[in-house]
Amino acid sequence: MPDDPDEATVATDADLDAVAENLYGVLPDDFVAERDAAAARARERGDRELAKAIGRLRRPTRAAWLANLLARHRREQLDGLLSLAAGLADAQRTLDGAALRRLSSTRNQLVAAMAREAGRLAMEAGDPAAESVLRELQGILDAALARPEIAEQVRSGRLTRTLSYTGFGPEADPDARPMPAGREAPPAGITPSPQAPAPAVEADPAEIERAEREQAERARAERERRERAVAEAEAEEDAARAQQHADEDARDAAVEARDTARDRVAELITELDAARDRERTATASARDAETAARASARAAGAAATRTARARARLDEL
Repeated sequence: MPDDPDEATVATDADLDAVAENLYGVLPDDFVAERDAAAARARERGDRELAKAIGRLRRPTRAAWLANLLARHRREQLDGLLSLAAGLADAQRTLDGAALRRLSSTRNQLVAAMAREAGRLAMEAGDPAAESVLRELQGILDAALARPEIAEQVRSGRLTRTLSYTGFGPEADPDARPMPAGREAPPAGITPSPQAPAPAVEADPAEIERAEREQAERARAERERRERAVAEAEAEEDAARAQQHADEDARDAAVEARDTARDRVAELITELDAARDRERTATASARDAETAARASARAAGAAATRTARARARLDEL
């Protein structure tokens, strides 16, 4: 681990980026196991901050995983689709109905084609996507066309949530007026008969604006409701993650204490074995000394007997 905290942070960010790049490419059902294994490897290396950061990575929904497949394997086509966003936004702001219809038709075709391509990629990866998931993917792509920040999430290849957009793009220019639809040209070779020009019929711009604003308000209210639901779910997940990290820290501390205790037990066992060896040696030495002392006592007794007998013989003279 680097000694400089700034270097450590850079190293952790780079390691986390590498782990995330790998994780968001695996199958959704394998994500949690792969993430937990990566976090465990980081803990084994002593990098607890990286382990916590890896643990906070969220598993993608299946629709988000499909979007990530497109970002990773069909980037050029995805960029082509998202490039329609500027034209759609301009047409919406200027109330250019003809351009909006044309671009919307192109968008719908491309979104459907991209969803089908994602389905093929999922099939090749071994995890076929259901029709309902493909529809959710289309919702994600529609949302990316409507909101630049969602487009960036999709481009990152690390999307985790199934996003949708219920609004109608950017606010219309207050000075804009609906553009009249152009007349269709007559078929080639046919000369139209002269007629009196039909009176132009235009909807009241104020009525159109009022209807659009009401529709936008309803969409905004629905979006706010969904965003609150997402926020509540995310808060619940964050709380669960925080508890998970606290439990993991407690586990790590307990494991460290257990390992320290085991090391001490091993040291004490070694000391006890050495003490037992010394005891056996001392016992053997004591036994040998006792035997020698008894032999010496017997020898001394025999010598005393001989001394007494010699003195008795001396006294007889």
